[in-house]
Amino acid sequence: MVVGMHRSGTSLVSRLLDQSGILMGKDLQSDHESRFFIGLNQWIYENAGADWARPGAVSELVDFEPAREKVEQYLRTRVSSRASRKFSGHSLRNGLFDLDCPWGWKDPRNGPALPFWQSIWPNMRIIHVMRHGVDVAASLHARSNRHWSDDISRFEKWLPMYRWKSSRSPIRRGQRAATLSHALEFWAEQMNIEQTVLEGREDVLVVRYEDLLTDTEITLRQILDYISVPADSNLLSNLEGMVEPSRAYAFRDDENLVAFAERNSETLEMFGYGN
Repeated sequence: MVVGMHRSGTSLVSRLLDQSGILMGKDLQSDHESRFFIGLNQWIYENAGADWARPGAVSELVDFEPAREKVEQYLRTRVSSRASRKFSGHSLRNGLFDLDCPWGWKDPRNGPALPFWQSIWPNMRIIHVMRHGVDVAASLHARSNRHWSDDISRFEKWLPMYRWKSSRSPIRRGQRAATLSHALEFWAEQMNIEQTVLEGREDVLVVRYEDLLTDTEITLRQILDYISVPADSNLLSNLEGMVEPSRAYAFRDDENLVAFAERNSETLEMFGYGN
C-alpha cells in the first residue's frame, strides 16, 4: 500500500511500483489510483462523515467498535468477491485473497483509512510518501483556483434560474485549499493522522519525495529492496527516466512561497521540514 497526502508524489511512486512489476490495478485513473479501492475508501469516509479534504472524522469511526466491525465486514466481503476483478483483471473465487502476484494500491485516503485495511492485511508492506508542506499546499491551492473558475462559471450560468427554483448543490463542496494557509493546515492535519496510524510499525518504508528526485538511484534501490525486486541496470535506468528532479523544493523559485515557508516554519519543522 502507498500512503501519502494529496499532491505528495504518491502517483509517481505508484507508477514506479507498476513499472517494477507490482500490480497497482487494472482500473487506474490518470492519477494512477484504482477505481475499485477509491470506491471502498470513499465508502469508509462516508460512514465517518468525512471528506477527502477533512479526514479527521475517520478516527471517530475507528473508535466506535460496533460500526468499525461492520465496515471491516463489508470491506472483506468486497475484496473477496468477484467484484474485485475490476482491480485484478481476474475473476477469482476468493477475490484478492487468491491473487498470486505482488500487488498494491495508491489513494491519499489510505492513511486515515489504514486501521481498516490493517485488520484485513496486518502484514502488508507500506510505503509512506512525504513532501514539503509548502509545495503540497501550493499545488492544492493552484488546483483549487482552477476548479473554482469552473465552479463559479457554472453557478453564474444557472443564477437566473434561481429566481424560480432553489439550487440542489453548493457552488463547491468545501473550500479547504481555497487559501494557501488552509491548504497547509490540511497538509499538517493529514500528516499528523498518517504518523499516528503508522506509529509503532517498524516495517514501513518512508520515502521523501525530495530524496526520490535528488538522490534518485539510492532511493530507487531502497524501494526495490523493500519490495524484493532485483535492482538490475535496465530497470533502474527505466525508473530514473520517470523522475523529474526539477520538481524538488519547487517553492524555492517563488519568493512569496519562500516567505510563506518562513512564516510557517514551526508547522513545517513538526514533520521534519525546514524552510
